[in-house]
Amino acid sequence: MVAETSPDIEAEGIAAAVAGCVDMSLVGGRAVGEAEIEALLAAIPRDPPAVLVLVGPDADTEIAERALDDRAGLVVIRVNAPFGNRVRTAFNDIGLQNLLDQIRVLAEPRAPARNMARMDDDAVMPAAGPLFRAGLAWLHALLRHAAASTATTPGDLPGLTVSPTRIVEQLDVRGEREASESSEALREADAQLQRALSAAGERDEPLAALASTMSLTGLELRTVLLALAPELDPRYQRCIGVLLDDLSRRVATLGLCAELLGDPVEVRLQLDAAGNLARWRVFDATSGWLPPADEPLRLDPAIVAWILGDDDALSRDARLRRVLRLAAWPGAELIDTPSLRTRADVLLRRLATAPQTQWLLLPSDDAAGWKALLELGARAQHAQLMRVDVAYAASPESGDIEDLGIRIGRAALLGDHPLVLDHGSADGLADADDAQRRLFAAIAATGCRTGLICNDAARLARLLGAAAFNSMIEAPLSGADSAAALRVAAQRTGAQIDDEQAAHAMRQFGLSISGIDEAMRLAATRSTGGSSPTQRRDAFLAACKQVASEGLSRMTERIDPIFALDDVVLPQDRKEQLLEIVDNVLLSERVLGDWAFGEQLPYGRGVTALFHGPSGTGKTMAALAVARKLGIQILRIDLSRVVSKYIGDTEKNIDRVFEDAQRSGSALLIDEADALLGKRSEVKDAHDRYANIEVAYLLQRMEAYEGLAILTTNLRQNLDAAFLRRLRFIIDFPRPDAEARERIWQRCLPPQSHALDEAAFRHLGRRIDLTGGHIRQITLRAAFIAAAAGTKIGLPHIARAANAEFAKLGMPPVQLDPDVRRVA
Repeated sequence: MVAETSPDIEAEGIAAAVAGCVDMSLVGGRAVGEAEIEALLAAIPRDPPAVLVLVGPDADTEIAERALDDRAGLVVIRVNAPFGNRVRTAFNDIGLQNLLDQIRVLAEPRAPARNMARMDDDAVMPAAGPLFRAGLAWLHALLRHAAASTATTPGDLPGLTVSPTRIVEQLDVRGEREASESSEALREADAQLQRALSAAGERDEPLAALASTMSLTGLELRTVLLALAPELDPRYQRCIGVLLDDLSRRVATLGLCAELLGDPVEVRLQLDAAGNLARWRVFDATSGWLPPADEPLRLDPAIVAWILGDDDALSRDARLRRVLRLAAWPGAELIDTPSLRTRADVLLRRLATAPQTQWLLLPSDDAAGWKALLELGARAQHAQLMRVDVAYAASPESGDIEDLGIRIGRAALLGDHPLVLDHGSADGLADADDAQRRLFAAIAATGCRTGLICNDAARLARLLGAAAFNSMIEAPLSGADSAAALRVAAQRTGAQIDDEQAAHAMRQFGLSISGIDEAMRLAATRSTGGSSPTQRRDAFLAACKQVASEGLSRMTERIDPIFALDDVVLPQDRKEQLLEIVDNVLLSERVLGDWAFGEQLPYGRGVTALFHGPSGTGKTMAALAVARKLGIQILRIDLSRVVSKYIGDTEKNIDRVFEDAQRSGSALLIDEADALLGKRSEVKDAHDRYANIEVAYLLQRMEAYEGLAILTTNLRQNLDAAFLRRLRFIIDFPRPDAEARERIWQRCLPPQSHALDEAAFRHLGRRIDLTGGHIRQITLRAAFIAAAAGTKIGLPHIARAANAEFAKLGMPPVQLDPDVRRVA
């Protein structure tokens, strides 16, 4: 009953909340007035527990005491305004046991309440099927029988707070029964459970799927139900506390379960002999063994949530979260054609119907292609893939590898998800072979159907050991499939590319289907509605180039070229050779392919060029200008990272650099090439031998490279002669003469930065005999000097900066005549 001592909206709110609780009945159906209290209390039966809630600023003690005197067992709660500021509770004839019980209840931290229906309701929860309902009925009968059978003597306080009689009353709202009646009810409930278990299909409901997948015996299933009891109803928790003779313990132990299910020793032996509960990690904090008899028998939280209807609980298992990929692999929508849709459907059916003892290997360098096909097939069949990253799963941070493997297989089987292991990122982890072997063995022991994406099928065959496998032979996607996907991606960004452009882009960038998807999303963020078709196409291809260059090794430095060929100051014949390099790259497909010159070149299809000359003559600048003309980027080798003191590491680093350049469609720049390609010397010790091996390997790798490689050196005479004959272009960069230096000065000084005329530039070209690299340093230093003085760059600023540069080089200073017209 909720009563208001004066009209109060809070009383109406409390009354509405009480009316919404399934385990309470609101007297009068509303908040009643003070004058109605006595008549309503007299009208209701005295057996059910009754509570009077008095709400209002003047909820005084007199009303509460009068109500307590009139009715034994009444609880009065006085709520003063504002609500929640202070609540007073009074009892009539509570007794010691109930007093201690109320102390514990009121002292417990408040948690969000669960709107759980009574166990004897028809619909307990959405996941409740016939087996689950039969299990609840058996569980209820078992605990009620155990509580009713608990012997007591006068003066006993079982569990210190709640008597067995009280527990029976709580478990049976219809009143107390005799122990013999509860025993008969238990036998009937047990028979009903056995019939429901026999009739349940493998996937009719979660509890049936659990029993079928794990091959649980009837005894094991009943143990699971007893461990599930505390999760279903607080009444079961109190009952377990009484049975354990300690109400502070609300979870059954293995010893209590064994005692409730029969002879404790025999039950324990049978559970150990079956072994399914321990093998499948059904209980929390166990790994292969049942817990001790006095330890709480808690179910794994993921299994509890899954049994209660949370379909995604197993994939959210905290121990799987790190190794699972929940998002779909990209690219499925880009390859959604009738032919590939049919192939994807066949692939997924082959995985789903494979024998449980046989794995399906998906070997290919194009792992992204398999992933896109699997996602396409899963969409067609309305299936949900379970994606596992082997590199994370086999890492030391994953903890118990066997436990993780069992949980992966368990989640795939119970959730009925095709399991796919992605081994691509673990290919280079040779030191993790043992961990991967144990992981695969644990997953195979669960019997779940597994697909394994890998690059090296031979290595995986070794890691799988005795596990049977079947391997796909054909590649996931053809070149035409990838080019078609590139066209679809371009169309989705508003760009249009034809078949020839798509094929050329695939050869240039070598993108996987996931890379194409990433380029599509990147280009879509940059496109604007007002851009032209050509601009949208260029933006899409630029995004492809940027994606292709991602993930490059730290052996190289990526440089976006900013110089044009017109910026390079060279004699005309040298500039023509630079343009010839551009033509050799652009026209390679026509000459080598259409004109069949490639049939005469088993190697050396790439374009290699050597730029040599004094420091600062524009060799690196010219390399950047060539790359810009081709519309590609430059990867410059970092020699400090490529050259290693460890035997064999330098060759591995060189190979990685060339693979990065080939994959990203970039030009390769090797500055100071004589450091890598010095003349091979006579072998006097092991150091000479391995140094010669490194040079020989770089020569072979250069011949196999099919892209553009540019080398620069100041010391051509130090290069190995065998290397020089493998170069298609060798261009000499001479020191600039006075006329060339004048043009360099003009290009290094932006028009808005200086106040110099033609005569001044002519004077600088004649007086300062330095290369373009030094001239650029002088102009930059002069710019800061002039900026500090608050004026534009003039000859005095350049003279000061030039003398500082001459001092660095150990050369005498130069004098610039301020009257340049007279000098000229």
